Amino acid sequence: MDILIGAVMIAAAGVLIFIGLPSRAGDHPKFLRFEAALVLYPPVILSFLGLGAAALISGLLTR
Repeated sequence: MDILIGAVMIAAAGVLIFIGLPSRAGDHPKFLRFEAALVLYPPVILSFLGLGAAALISGLLTR
């Protein structure tokens, strides 16, 4: 179960990274135009990546 949760969290982080990319003109997505969003968005992505990697590794080691 940890492997599945880890894979889903890493996939969610990948989706968050993809939707947070700026446009070709350099404009931020609409939800990142506020200062608070720019401060909170990277830690959310890092949390998903870190917890997903931890769950994935834990699931692989306790198999």
